[in-house]
Amino acid sequence: MTLIDLQALRDARLEKDPYHYAVVPSSFRDDDTARTLNDGFAADGFVRSERRPGSGRGKHYLMHNRTLVSEGRQHREAVDTLPEAWRLLVDEVTSDDYRDALVELTGADLDGCTVEARMTRYSSGCWIQPHTDRPDKAVTHLFYFNDTWRSEWQGDLHVLRGPDMKDVARRVLPLLGTSVVLVRSDDSWHGVPPVSEGCPDDRRALLVHFART
Repeated sequence: MTLIDLQALRDARLEKDPYHYAVVPSSFRDDDTARTLNDGFAADGFVRSERRPGSGRGKHYLMHNRTLVSEGRQHREAVDTLPEAWRLLVDEVTSDDYRDALVELTGADLDGCTVEARMTRYSSGCWIQPHTDRPDKAVTHLFYFNDTWRSEWQGDLHVLRGPDMKDVARRVLPLLGTSVVLVRSDDSWHGVPPVSEGCPDDRRALLVHFART
């Protein structure tokens, strides 16, 4: 039995406006599974990642990352120190069954794609500008791990109609068990406004990318 509710993933509604994406409100097998993963979310081992405007080409951001999988290979030093449930979750997001469920939902061709996965923490002031992901990314799946999150704390995912952070089609709070699937296109704009100074907790997520090679 998997930790991820693959049937809920297959059955999710694939939105077409402003592009193909899906919000899965209950992504894990049950509430106990979600709480176990939440309790085991890493507190350390994160690296500050920053690209400010004027510091180079590409999207701009400030966040903290702990890379778990790159080019389809698990980073043993990052994965083996996680609790058992998280080690199982990493195995699942690199499995064929999980890939097949995403294909069934999105219709995307993921043959030959490699998996990238990383934990992220957004503390106060962390953000990522509106972007469409790089062209080699076919599908992104974001899992969230916050018990509570208020709209005024910002830091939520903005599904956008264009490169303006104010042109919002939908806001998704990073609440435990919620996940979002994004199908990459030239129109798949999304971003995260800065987490407010008054926010009492980091925004926590697991990002899974399927990248073409």
